[in-house]
Amino acid sequence: MRDLKAYIDSIRILDNHEHIRTQRMRQESGFDFYQMLHYIGSDLVTAGMPWEFLYGGGTELDPEQKAQQFLTYWRRSSNTGYARALNMAVRDLYGMQEWTVPALLETNEKVRRATQDPGWYSYVLRERAGIDMALTLIQETNVDLELFRPVLYFDPFFRLLNWTDIETVVGPNRSIGTLGQYMEAVEEIIAGWVPLQVVASKMGHAYWRTLFTEDVSRSDAEAVFRRLMDRAEGLSQAESKPLQDYLIHFCIQQSVRNGLPIQIHTGHHEPSVTRDGNTLTNSLVSDLIPLLLKYRDARFVLLHGGYPYVGEYASIAKNFPNVYADMTWLYVISPTASKQLLHQLIDMVPQSKILGFGGDYLHVEGAYAHSKLARSVLTSVLQEKLADGSMNEEEAAHFADLVLRDNVNELYDLSLK
Repeated sequence: MRDLKAYIDSIRILDNHEHIRTQRMRQESGFDFYQMLHYIGSDLVTAGMPWEFLYGGGTELDPEQKAQQFLTYWRRSSNTGYARALNMAVRDLYGMQEWTVPALLETNEKVRRATQDPGWYSYVLRERAGIDMALTLIQETNVDLELFRPVLYFDPFFRLLNWTDIETVVGPNRSIGTLGQYMEAVEEIIAGWVPLQVVASKMGHAYWRTLFTEDVSRSDAEAVFRRLMDRAEGLSQAESKPLQDYLIHFCIQQSVRNGLPIQIHTGHHEPSVTRDGNTLTNSLVSDLIPLLLKYRDARFVLLHGGYPYVGEYASIAKNFPNVYADMTWLYVISPTASKQLLHQLIDMVPQSKILGFGGDYLHVEGAYAHSKLARSVLTSVLQEKLADGSMNEEEAAHFADLVLRDNVNELYDLSLK
């Protein structure tokens, strides 16, 4: 009889979504324990920690004082999924067994040493996490192609409020006077990235505006673009939205033209991105329906399970051939919610359209811990499906192969064995 847990633990994962910086970037940032906080930082802040502590604060404190201040807020939030992932990472990879000042100081030094180890990424991802390759979004194509494939972030192409936003995209030496000239420049940028093994595009605009996108005429978009060019102070978000909507359509068309699946943020917001935002209703997955209907030949990867809008998310993933369901980030947001959604997806969505893992972390330690948690949740769900007769052992193992590896391999044309 097959040991399902052992089988799932043995699958070599293809990781659908990360933000893991290159080792050079990590080393140049002086990466230490406090830069490992990432998602748990949001829980620490909602538990009372000042934002400044996470972003360069605490410099006036000596190492012991800083560790003690951190532990004050850690004890308030150590129950969450984010905390569970951090605890798993420092315990398994750095041997930290207790949350005390001395243990934290020792772990911090271990993290600093690991940052300088040229083999650390391969060790953590390949040997410990069982991840063969990860798609990473860092606006950089110069990545280790043995471990990563780059993803192109599209938001800067359509988040235009002033001339500076245009110049940031096209560079200071490109002459832009019309919307057509701007679109031509963006088209060239995208076409130039694709040969560098970019495998997908990403839209994260739910963090700063609604996902609802209207059909805007070229003439109306051009009129907004001219006003943007004429006003030194730029446009408000409301004034710019018709132009943004037009360019979102353009970016989807460019993704299709270049064979790039389109990853779109749906659902839960990360407070460190929004800071004073957190308008969760910007992320309503149902607001994407007009785009899903219009672009039947696109491949939309709707990230994060749409949580907390999981019911409509599962229905949309079921009904639209051009939509892929995705579990990126969700296991650490809530292992319980991810388990419930996986049950729903198995019941509703063809298994060839489910992407089972994306760590969504800035660092390899987070990807490791998240992958371990994802395997555990997937195992639990499939064991329950075996118990209630929904699947047999071979079907459960096949499903695990698909969602952890094969579907990603096929969707992004990675051509890995």
